[in-house]
Amino acid sequence: MTNCTMASLSTIVLLLFPLVSFYCANTVAVQGGVRLGGACTINTNCTTNVTNSECKNKTCQCVSTFYPQTENNTCQAKKALGVQCTENEEFSDVNATCTSTCKCKTSHYKDSTNSCKPRIAPNNACGNPKNTSCVAHAFCNVTTCACYKGFKTTKTGCNAAVTMAIAEMSTIIMCFMLAYFEVLK
Repeated sequence: MTNCTMASLSTIVLLLFPLVSFYCANTVAVQGGVRLGGACTINTNCTTNVTNSECKNKTCQCVSTFYPQTENNTCQAKKALGVQCTENEEFSDVNATCTSTCKCKTSHYKDSTNSCKPRIAPNNACGNPKNTSCVAHAFCNVTTCACYKGFKTTKTGCNAAVTMAIAEMSTIIMCFMLAYFEVLK
């Protein structure tokens, strides 16, 4: 081999070494399989070592109903609504949270399909189940969400309303107090 050929060959090796190292580091095989996050071409590259995984976008990943526990190279089942949970777990619904059990966030309600749906604003059709689908301070009035008495309807919710009766009552009380203190002088 000539010096020119040796130099080209060593340059190619130097250029390819980082790529080969990266590939090997991310596809550490245990009995022929690939770790989560490692490169793959078919599902069996992943499933050989990690149950409930798949080859997606040429990378070993957990199937959609599971989440990765990379420290021990496993796929854990996402928690369903109503199941006991801890804060560091993932849920089958992105709008769920853990309050000792997996529940919908307060901005959402659990519908009849066991999914978390956004709460429904006043003057819109109630969801199913009707008694929990409306925004705070609202209820399902036959088929439409409506604000409780004493709350003002807005586009997105129900706000506490200060009625004229309350405003008038506070004015009367203030006048009475001023007159009372005037008498005490």
